[in-house]
Amino acid sequence: MKQLLNDDRTYEKVKRDPTSRFEKENNNIVKRLNDLNLLKPKQPERLRTYTAVCPKIYGQPKAHKEGLPLRPVVPCMTSPTYELSKYIGNVIRQSIDSKYNIRNSFEFCRYVNTLTLPNSHILVSFDVVALFTSIPLELVTKSVIKRWNKIKEHTPICLDMFCEIVEFCVNRSYFSFNGEYYIQKFGTAMGNPLSSPIADLVTEELIDHALEAVNFPIPHIKKYVDDMFLSLPADKIDYVKEVFNSQDNNIQFTVEVEQNRRLPFLDMTLVRQEDQTVRTEWYMKPIASGRFLNYHSHHPPHHKLNVAFNFAKRVKMLSTNLDHNTAANIIRKHLLINDYPKSLINRVISRTPQNQLFEEVNNNTVIDNSENDTAMDASTNNTPIFYSLTNIYGLTQKITKTLHKEYPNIQIAIKNTKTVASLLPLVKDKTPIQEQSNVVYAIPCNDCDACYIGITTTKLKTRMSGHKSNVKQLQELKAKGYTNTDAEISWAKEKSALTSHVAAMDHSFGIDSVRIVDRSMKGANLPILESCHIKNTQHTVNKRTDTDNLHAAYAGILNEIKNIYTRKKNQNKINKNNNSRDNTHTNT
Repeated sequence: MKQLLNDDRTYEKVKRDPTSRFEKENNNIVKRLNDLNLLKPKQPERLRTYTAVCPKIYGQPKAHKEGLPLRPVVPCMTSPTYELSKYIGNVIRQSIDSKYNIRNSFEFCRYVNTLTLPNSHILVSFDVVALFTSIPLELVTKSVIKRWNKIKEHTPICLDMFCEIVEFCVNRSYFSFNGEYYIQKFGTAMGNPLSSPIADLVTEELIDHALEAVNFPIPHIKKYVDDMFLSLPADKIDYVKEVFNSQDNNIQFTVEVEQNRRLPFLDMTLVRQEDQTVRTEWYMKPIASGRFLNYHSHHPPHHKLNVAFNFAKRVKMLSTNLDHNTAANIIRKHLLINDYPKSLINRVISRTPQNQLFEEVNNNTVIDNSENDTAMDASTNNTPIFYSLTNIYGLTQKITKTLHKEYPNIQIAIKNTKTVASLLPLVKDKTPIQEQSNVVYAIPCNDCDACYIGITTTKLKTRMSGHKSNVKQLQELKAKGYTNTDAEISWAKEKSALTSHVAAMDHSFGIDSVRIVDRSMKGANLPILESCHIKNTQHTVNKRTDTDNLHAAYAGILNEIKNIYTRKKNQNKINKNNNSRDNTHTNT
């Protein structure tokens, strides 16, 4: 990663965290848009930010390439410009009516299986080298201006201001690594919601210009992000590559040509037949282990069934060049590797007809269960409501079944709290505690065993600053001779339970020793989590009224959790005492 960041053309190291400056600039732009009545109600609130945190870059190894090069990823969800970038990106995306784009492998498979190539043509794929970090801002601006007639249909913002916002969002791409701060001064970052739409916009323009420059028609060309499929005469491949690479010095293409009439593209192998038609086979990279969700893993049964059926559907529908038995053997082999029982495998293989693809092509229909489900909900006038539940074996499935029976419009997504990511070391720098927001926190009292539990949707350092200010004001009043019976100090009891404890007991709190006990990105969850932690903490200075709104349904579960904590605490004491006695005996 350090080697990547030493590229002075792309990245620039800065001395301090620019988050506050970028946050202010972002909010000023949103204010201008709002003052000009260019935003809908509630949009300004969503586009402004006051809790931004510097993104942390990390690298994804490209395991299929020699030397394991890293793909730099900047998760921008916490950056000041994230919502504004997403808003502008959606406008650009809606304006692109591409004749080259494909949405997924199934769509491309349906397309390519209808082709008959010209006699002299073969299969070729073009790939852009590091697309996101190769896009110059000037090219983005030119593409926006050229397509403005389509873009303006989706936004009330004028061209000059739109270009200004695009330039702002691209130039404010920044991150930290290993405690140091960087600004990306060329290209865009993978992880920025604006990167994909502008990359799509730029490649659309580039392809149009290249096709105009080529001195012969290219009958078949499709792209998925930065991967392009073409059919070209064998003697024209180098010429076409040169034309594409001449469009912009920063965006360069590599070429892969079919071998023995076969070309890997996406997760398929394209096979050119003797009659110049194209058929496909499901493809897996040589480095792939064939492992996916194991049948014995701690997941709901329907997750495993969906994985098995979707895998079988994928192999069958993308393998128009294979007979039924060959496709079935591929499915059987991979499901057995992942411990799926033979009886289930046989059901999976027999369920999805292999000729389903050709039926869809001939009838111009696409089978999509999610669309059917939505249509069904619409027909019954029951708008689906989505909730997620933690996977607890034997309990979550019963709750889901009961809810679905009583409330058919409620859709439950079951999630696991233990994931592979929790077992692996962190690949990103940790965000300092004081910079985190949307948390439940605990502050210990320095003079007794009690603690104060609170919540904040702003940065923790902002909330701690407020506590310190209140305590300081209280101490100054007491230093002037005021007592707890005086009206000047009575405000402390109303301010928070922390200041009330300080005023009543003359204690102090270790505000700098604050710790985070829970978190949630949904603000509505925080008061519930706060009440739960107050209920289950033995000594708190919080008021009884802080748990009044906690529903009685939580009582049983909280009591069980409390008992578990108590048993663990007692066991730790016993172990500590036993170790102490053993050490004493050994010393003696």
